[in-house]
Amino acid sequence: MGRDIEVFDYTDDDRKKFSERLYDSLDALKTALSKPGFGEGPITLGAELESCIVTNKGDAAPLNTQILSDLNDPLFQHEINKFNLEHNLSPVAAKGTPFSKMQQEAEKGFANTNKAAAAYNAQTVLIGILPTLKIDNFQENYMTDVGRYHMLDKELHNLRGDAFKVNINGEDPLKLESDNVTMEGANTSFQVHMRVEPEKFADTFNSAQLVTPLAIALAANSPLFLEHRLWQETRIALFRQSVDSRHRGEVDWRQPSRISFGYGWVRRSALELFAETVALYPSIIPLLSEEDPFHAFGENRLPKLEELNLHMGTTWPWNRAVYSAKNEGHLRIELRSLPSGPTIPDMMANAAFFIGLTMGLRDDISDILPSMPFRFAEYNFYRAAQSGLDANILWPTPKQMQPTEYPITDIIKSLLPLMEEGLNKLEIDGAEIKKYRENIENRLNARLTGANWQLMMLEKYKQQGLNTNESCHAMTLNYIEQQKSGKSLINWQTTL
Repeated sequence: MGRDIEVFDYTDDDRKKFSERLYDSLDALKTALSKPGFGEGPITLGAELESCIVTNKGDAAPLNTQILSDLNDPLFQHEINKFNLEHNLSPVAAKGTPFSKMQQEAEKGFANTNKAAAAYNAQTVLIGILPTLKIDNFQENYMTDVGRYHMLDKELHNLRGDAFKVNINGEDPLKLESDNVTMEGANTSFQVHMRVEPEKFADTFNSAQLVTPLAIALAANSPLFLEHRLWQETRIALFRQSVDSRHRGEVDWRQPSRISFGYGWVRRSALELFAETVALYPSIIPLLSEEDPFHAFGENRLPKLEELNLHMGTTWPWNRAVYSAKNEGHLRIELRSLPSGPTIPDMMANAAFFIGLTMGLRDDISDILPSMPFRFAEYNFYRAAQSGLDANILWPTPKQMQPTEYPITDIIKSLLPLMEEGLNKLEIDGAEIKKYRENIENRLNARLTGANWQLMMLEKYKQQGLNTNESCHAMTLNYIEQQKSGKSLINWQTTL
């Protein structure tokens, strides 16, 4: 979805040809995956770090085009709303000190964006959902004026045929409607990529799915939307509902959502996830490239599969398979559920936990899954998003006699040695592992997340006599100052 796309009215014939190309692409992908040497090479990591642009008073500032022009750096990109930016971190080898390297690059990029924003009396903040957002920030004039965003808005709305409806429970339940997809832009993420050996893709992906709820609870940083106290990770509910293209009440069976946790464990290979996406979702942007996938093989190169990648980019599973023809071809898993913030060191610790535990469980995952039906993992995902570190979730245990719920913090603590084991398998330096494990242990012992800090400070400002709007602004400005200090969340001030 990084391509520039012209706003266009596609015909039924365009969609038919695109569908045919998608199925040709699946055949080509099957051929590519079977080629000797495909996907060989060291495991690498990468990330996309999103931020919000705010005024010096803490309100959303629609300045991404101006800031990107001043930065003049291809690693920085716009997002769907004008008050968001994305920093694509350079891929790094998993071996050694990958998280420290990504942290250094992220900190440099964060400093550069703040310097560029300062010219407009603005600044950037890393946070899951900006607490000071107003409903006016989701009008069409706040959408970044780029063809692919207009096409997404147009086609998703056409599929739904009605306004997008948001209904999220919480301490202050929220119901509202929107005629466009700009509410999706309230969600600011830290998406981590991991290149995976094709023959181990299924086990790695299943392992990542299993541990995603644990990572979500640990990283929670999105408790507020439009001044309503909702989920610890409100992003999970908001994203799903803000671009839900499904017709309501027209069919008896449950239509698949384009934003989902998934529909089952992967059985053999990544091909299943690509085939599932082609079979379940109508195309949104049926744009054909000039490449015939099988002509590429005749020229002794891998096909780009641009249509397949474009179609995959118009669905948003919380963990996504990615194919690339670059570097002799490879597969990646895109871990999409982590929020931005509260600090770069904390985000890197969250990523280390997510990847380490995924790798630590991978070799035993086939023995674990019989006692963990997929719907249990999905249940865990939404419980963790809703309640964070206060969640109770189902977790498999050796020789279990029935499914049992446990406090999610107990599970995380018990699995930290397995996280360390997984990072050791990647040959990550011991000092690197120790640094990020200690970060996680400190936050767990304090039961502190970015979401908890925001809610705690919001209440303290209210107790001083500020109304909700004033408290959200005061808390946000405090958050920004704490974040700029570079200190981990565990060292943030909690007094006024």
